[in-house]
Amino acid sequence: MLVALTGGFGTGKSTVLEMFRRLGVPVLSADSVVHELLLRDDVKKRIRDSFGEAVFKNGEIDRKALARVVFESEKKRNTLEGILHPEVFRAIEEFRSKNAERIAVAEIPLLFETGTEARFDKVIVVVSDDEKVRERLTRKGFSKEEIKKRQKAQMPIQQKKERADFVVENSGGLQETEKQVKEILKALKEML
Repeated sequence: MLVALTGGFGTGKSTVLEMFRRLGVPVLSADSVVHELLLRDDVKKRIRDSFGEAVFKNGEIDRKALARVVFESEKKRNTLEGILHPEVFRAIEEFRSKNAERIAVAEIPLLFETGTEARFDKVIVVVSDDEKVRERLTRKGFSKEEIKKRQKAQMPIQQKKERADFVVENSGGLQETEKQVKEILKALKEML
C-alpha cells in the first residue's frame, strides 16, 4: 500500500514522515528527491536554459534564488515543475515497486496541486494552526512575504483536509502528533 503524505507549507510534513520512518515504515520525501535532482548536470542545464545564470552560485543551483523567481510567477513555477515533477514521480514509482508488499509512505507537498492523488492508495494530510505554521517558518528564516507567496501557490488546507483519508493535527506537542501517527499506521495495517 503506497500512502501519500501531504499538507500545507510549514504544517510539519517532514516531522510526521520521520515518525513513520522511526516506526519501521519505508518512507520517501519528494523534497529529498528534488534536492538530489538539483545536483544532476542534465537538470542544471535545463534550469540554466529556462531561468538563466541568476539562479546559480558557484556553478550550483542557488535554491533560494530559484525559489524567489518561481514564486513570483505561476508560469515560471510551472516551467520548473515541468522539469522536476516527471523525475520525482519516476522515483516514487521505483519506491512503490521496491515496497510493493508492505505499507510505504511518500511525502508529496504538491499532491493535490499536481492532480496525482490517484497514484496512491491512501492520503494523509498534515494540518497545523496558522500561528504555529508562521512560528515554524519564521524560525526557519522565511519572511512573512515568502510565507504568503508559497501558501498562495498551494491549495487551501481546508480543501486538502476534505480530500484526505486521514488527517494529522500537528499543532500540539510531538507526543500528541506521534499518537495520531501510530493510530493511522494501525488503521492502515488493518486495511491490508
